[in-house]
Amino acid sequence: MKKSYSLVGTLLIGAGALLLVLKMLFGINFLDLNTGDFWVFIVLLIGLTFEFSYFLTGRKPGLLIPGGIITTIGLLFMFEVATNWYFAEYTWPVYILSVAVGLFQMYLFSNREKGLLIASVIIAGISAFFFACMFFNTILTFIKPSLFIPVALIAAGIAIFASGKKTKGQW
Repeated sequence: MKKSYSLVGTLLIGAGALLLVLKMLFGINFLDLNTGDFWVFIVLLIGLTFEFSYFLTGRKPGLLIPGGIITTIGLLFMFEVATNWYFAEYTWPVYILSVAVGLFQMYLFSNREKGLLIASVIIAGISAFFFACMFFNTILTFIKPSLFIPVALIAAGIAIFASGKKTKGQW
């Protein structure tokens, strides 16, 4: 079998498995689109127009900033519409991240000004911080303090016993 066929087969199996998991675990009909959902493609098309206008001419790298922002938001909207906005309460930091994407594209394809890199890293860090806060908040809602404290005490006791293990020659 050719390598390309196995790659395509693996991608199809993965996509099918992902759609099945979304349906079975979250009740999400991924491809349940109607005609009112095609506005997303207009947003994505506007962003890609900015991107291609730079990449086709090689001039005016400033077009990459709105292109990166709008393309990232268009991709986010595609994801949100495809999942019926199920994850919208968790994906809001992507709006902040989109600014970092636009600035980073400008950094990559222009004179590589250090200020653009610093700004994009700071903004991406802020977005990552908010993602981490939401992740830990979600995890901590499942962990009840009445359960966490006894488990932490048991783990601490096991760690103390394991660290104080006697070796040969000690009594």
